[in-house]
Amino acid sequence: MTILITLVLPPGGDAGPFNLFSNTDGYVTPFATNVSAAALLAGYTALLVPDGTTIIKVQSIGVCTNFVNVPVNVLPTTTTTSSSSTSTTSSTSSSSTSTTTSSSSSSTSTSTSTSTSSSTTTTTTTCPCVNFDVVIGPIDIAESIVDVQYVNCAGDTTTTSSDVVTTFSVCGQRGTIPLIYRETPPTSVVDSSVTITSNCCTSPTTTTTTSPPPAYYSYNVSLPGRESSGLACAEIEFGFTVYSDLYPLDFGHTVYTNTGLTAEVVGGNLWYLWGIEGTAYQIGNDGVITAFFNCP
Repeated sequence: MTILITLVLPPGGDAGPFNLFSNTDGYVTPFATNVSAAALLAGYTALLVPDGTTIIKVQSIGVCTNFVNVPVNVLPTTTTTSSSSTSTTSSTSSSSTSTTTSSSSSSTSTSTSTSTSSSTTTTTTTCPCVNFDVVIGPIDIAESIVDVQYVNCAGDTTTTSSDVVTTFSVCGQRGTIPLIYRETPPTSVVDSSVTITSNCCTSPTTTTTTSPPPAYYSYNVSLPGRESSGLACAEIEFGFTVYSDLYPLDFGHTVYTNTGLTAEVVGGNLWYLWGIEGTAYQIGNDGVITAFFNCP
C-alpha cells in the first residue's frame, strides 16, 4: 500500500530520524527507516506499507525515543457500472480523511483522524415481459386447431388454442419464444408468425437508497489508566487508541474502542492523558468522560 504520512513537531522538538512499523507483524520489522523529520513535516509518501496495515507506528530513533501509533483509514473506491440488459446499478461513494500527528522529545505524541463516507445506490429494473402478436395464417386455420405455447409474465408455461381467430396477443417473458403448432396431428405450422410489439407490464421502477456517512475521530491516549490526574499528566507514551464522534473531547462525551462507535471504553474511572492537548480525562466503565484536568 502507499500512504501519505504527515508529522507535526512542536517548536524546539528534537525528535527524529524515524523508523516506520506496521501492526501486521506486531511492529517488529520497519518498512521504512531513517526517515527525516523534515520529510515527515513536508508529507512523507510511504510506498512499502504492508497490505492489511491498520496502524502505523512512527518511532523516533534519535535523542528522542518517543513514538506514536497512527491509525490508517482505508477509504472505499468510487465505481460506476452500467449495463444494457434488464438491470442497471450505479454506485458512488465519497470520502475524506485527515490525519495529524504530533511528537516531541519531552512528553507528548498523539494522532487525530477524521473519516466520513456516504454511499448512494440507484437501481432501475426494466419491464421483463412483452406482448407477442401471433398471426395464424388461413392455411393453418383450415388444417386444424392451432395451439400457442408460451411462458407468461409469472414464469408459468401457458397454452392458448385458436380455431377461428387469426390474430391475437399473448403476454410472455422477454427472451422467450412462443411455440405455434397444430393440435392434431402435433406438427409445426407453416403459415403463421410471431412479432414482439410492446411491453406488457408496469413501467420500469427506480429505487434510490442513501446511507448516512459514519464519522469518527481517533485519539491516542496514555495506557494504563492512572488513579489521579497528576499521575496521568506524567505519562509520555500513548499506545491506546479511542474513538468518538465529537472533537475535541469534553465532559460528558463517550469514547469507544472501535471506529463503528459501538463498544464503549471500560475506563474503570481512571485517568488517561491525551497528549496533543496535555489534558487528562477520567473515563467511567460506560465510556463516558466524567472529569478532565488541563495538565500544567
